[in-house]
Amino acid sequence: MSDEPTHWAQDPYWTEALAAFGRRRRRGLRFVTLDFDALERTIVNGDGTAYRLMDAMVTVRRDEGLEGCKGAPRLLLAALMRLAEVSGTTGRILSAARAEGRDGEQ
Repeated sequence: MSDEPTHWAQDPYWTEALAAFGRRRRRGLRFVTLDFDALERTIVNGDGTAYRLMDAMVTVRRDEGLEGCKGAPRLLLAALMRLAEVSGTTGRILSAARAEGRDGEQ
């Protein structure tokens, strides 16, 4: 058995979060709210988002190479969704119209 992390694109933790990001963007998501109190309570967990992100970025560097590290921005977006989940804010969709003070859909 290898100690090498599995490529991030094979890990549902990341792929599901990235898919959720895509769905929310298509529905108008523009902003993500983070609850720093919630994050501080979970950020040091060994199996939490921070350490999982570190392992996932290793696979980007290892498997995608410096020329095409397209996984890095995808992982960042997926990590934001996971952090919003920890914050309890993933259900909030703030449309552009609502953010600008106009009547928009939630």
